[in-house]
Amino acid sequence: MGASIFAEQQNSTIYSQRLRADVQSEVGLIRSRLEGALNADIQLVQGLVAVMSTEPDMTQQRFSDLSAQMIGRDGQITHLAAAPDLVISLIHPLKGNEAALGLDYNQHKAQRAAAEQARDTGKIVLAGPVKLVQGGEAFVARFPIFTSQNGPLRFWGILSAVISADGLYETVGLTDPDLGLDIAILGKDGKGAAGGQFFGSEEVMENNPVRTDVSLAEGNWVLAATPKGGWEVMPDNLWTLRLLLLAGGLLVLVPTALATRMADARSHAIEKLKRRERDLETLSRRLEIAVETSKIGIWELDAETGELIWDRRMSDLYGIEALNGKINFSEWKKCLHPDDCQQAVETFWRATHDGKNYLSEYRILLENGEQKHIRALGCAFSDASGRLRMIGVDWDVSGDVHLREELIRANRALTQRNSELHEAKLNAEQADRAKSEFLANMSHEIRTPMNGILGMADLLAEAELPDEEQLYVETIRDSSNALLKIINDILDLSRLEAGKLDITPTDFDLRSCIVQAVNLLRPKANGKGLTVEVEIDETLPQRMRGDDGRLRQILVNLVGNAVKFTAQGGVVVRVTSDPESPYRLVVEVEDTGIGISESQAEHIFDRFAQADAATTRAFGGTGLGLTISSILAERMGGTISLQPKQAAGQGSCFRLEVQLESEQTPAAQQKTETAPAVATEVLTGARIVLAEDNRTNRLLIQKYFAGLPVECVEAENGRKAVDLCREQMPDFVLMDMSMPELDGVEATREIRALDGPQPVIVALTANAFDSHRTECLEAGMDHFLQKPIRKAVLLQTLATLQMARMPEAEEVRVG
Repeated sequence: MGASIFAEQQNSTIYSQRLRADVQSEVGLIRSRLEGALNADIQLVQGLVAVMSTEPDMTQQRFSDLSAQMIGRDGQITHLAAAPDLVISLIHPLKGNEAALGLDYNQHKAQRAAAEQARDTGKIVLAGPVKLVQGGEAFVARFPIFTSQNGPLRFWGILSAVISADGLYETVGLTDPDLGLDIAILGKDGKGAAGGQFFGSEEVMENNPVRTDVSLAEGNWVLAATPKGGWEVMPDNLWTLRLLLLAGGLLVLVPTALATRMADARSHAIEKLKRRERDLETLSRRLEIAVETSKIGIWELDAETGELIWDRRMSDLYGIEALNGKINFSEWKKCLHPDDCQQAVETFWRATHDGKNYLSEYRILLENGEQKHIRALGCAFSDASGRLRMIGVDWDVSGDVHLREELIRANRALTQRNSELHEAKLNAEQADRAKSEFLANMSHEIRTPMNGILGMADLLAEAELPDEEQLYVETIRDSSNALLKIINDILDLSRLEAGKLDITPTDFDLRSCIVQAVNLLRPKANGKGLTVEVEIDETLPQRMRGDDGRLRQILVNLVGNAVKFTAQGGVVVRVTSDPESPYRLVVEVEDTGIGISESQAEHIFDRFAQADAATTRAFGGTGLGLTISSILAERMGGTISLQPKQAAGQGSCFRLEVQLESEQTPAAQQKTETAPAVATEVLTGARIVLAEDNRTNRLLIQKYFAGLPVECVEAENGRKAVDLCREQMPDFVLMDMSMPELDGVEATREIRALDGPQPVIVALTANAFDSHRTECLEAGMDHFLQKPIRKAVLLQTLATLQMARMPEAEEVRVG
């Protein structure tokens, strides 16, 4: 009986030991895979943290490019989000996660606590697992980012990495259906046994499991395991053993045979344990090779004695020969850079005595004067005797530090370059404003004498002159009009570049617009013996909506150029529409002129550019017509292009496309009545104040009024004009804008402030911009005329305004 009981106890003990040894071996492998998978993901994210610390102004595109490289690997990272100042502004993948942008950790208690912990400790905070909105569970690792750009080290924000729990479990084999263990994991949020269970059944923890710690970057988990289905209480050979014991009780040799069998079983168990030891030795060797390859030094500290145990790599790293692999803590301290010594020692002892994980970066100085940047990781623990110890690793990160410094220098150089470009941009804008002001001033200064030239030429043309002198006058008028067109082209280009030339769409008759534009050039073409043909597609709508004035201006430029550069033959204008859009107008202007070569065509739309210098000398012009027309076409949703039809000397063909619309108001509903011209007799007895500082312009206006029953008094400046209005109460004031003492705008405001009847104020100015018109009308003027001013336009304008002041008087009109 005693032998039987002893044999059963030995059998149960061996069976239990063998079973727990099997479980312990498998649990050890799972723990290694868990630590390896998590550390691999964390090291990946540490690389992104290093880059972001040097690029605090990283764009979404740059962030996505770097994140895609990490998520595309074999790890379990599914999402990455950066939160500068604890507000998420960068995320990858962005698609499907747009709602997370702008999330403020400060507004969420749990997330704020984790973010502040990472910021205050400067360490990784691993939280979870947590439930995901899109399903499943994940661990959230928060990495603090500090940057020293343009100053001392400061907290930039948090980089959060979402690690799929399901992916992690699958990677390490926890969900493998062939796994012969029931696994449970404790330590939610890295709090070890105090963190609560988050994986596996609670029954595992109640069934005397095999336990082991899983070390994390911050904190640890407790991994517990039992055989699948629980521990087997009864060995599988129990009844066999009992039968043998029973037979042995009957035979003298049974105890001997039984002892032999038990010894054999024990031998097999020992052999199995030895195989496990060899497997562990192999695994240890692999780890040793990995450590050697990575050039990481391993150390261990006895906190009570201050004794350090170094491996060979640590000695190579610090350039100190450790006697029997041992070195005193004070010797390590001597290797530290003087500027980093205090901080490194305090961080080391604080982690040791607090029992927390150790993370530090510092510099060391070797005996030969070489300086290295060291990163150290460690974990405090108590050994079997209760002594406080710490084990950790050191490695040389000088290359990373130098790379980061290079990135910082490059970033500073880029910032300086951006500053220089910004300054250059401001200078360019200032130069552009100066150009616009110069053009405005030149326009005013040129238009003022042009007013006198054109006006006097018109007066001379009305006189009865001999034919030869009449020819002189017409030459003066033609040359003046040509000069005025050049001025208008330059001003139009300035308005277009400044974005101040508006496109005003109206309903208009398409055929009438095209024919009128072409007819303007027919006299010139007829004078050169050229034919001008217009071919309009009959399927085009009769009426369209667009800026007919700008369309007419483009057509006049294109047809005018064709007539100018054609000596023989003629010009054909073909008007069609895009086959896919009836309101996409297509106009081709083809001529038989001098043509344009391929090299000349490259610059034909450049400002102030013509085909060549000989062309400019032969035909004149500024070279702005095509530039202005091209910009206007683009503003109207189209283009102008030179068709590659013919070589130089064989004519040219320009193609215009503009986007028009269908008319808004049918023609039948539009008021088409044209107001008839008003007879100048309505001005009889009118009193007019002419406010003009230019003597020639005053003389010209007086000549315009010669023979009319009006009274016109002159004012050389705005102050005198105000005084005359106060004294004489005139019917009209012709007001120049730029005058000494008091300009036209201020003079208008003072006149409008006078008591008594108010005159009609008409601006007569050489200022040509729309802003000048607006300024005059807002000051209180009734009408705006731009110099040079033609006699008929001035008299008709005054007559029309006079009729508006006499609603009850008999209207005198001419048919």
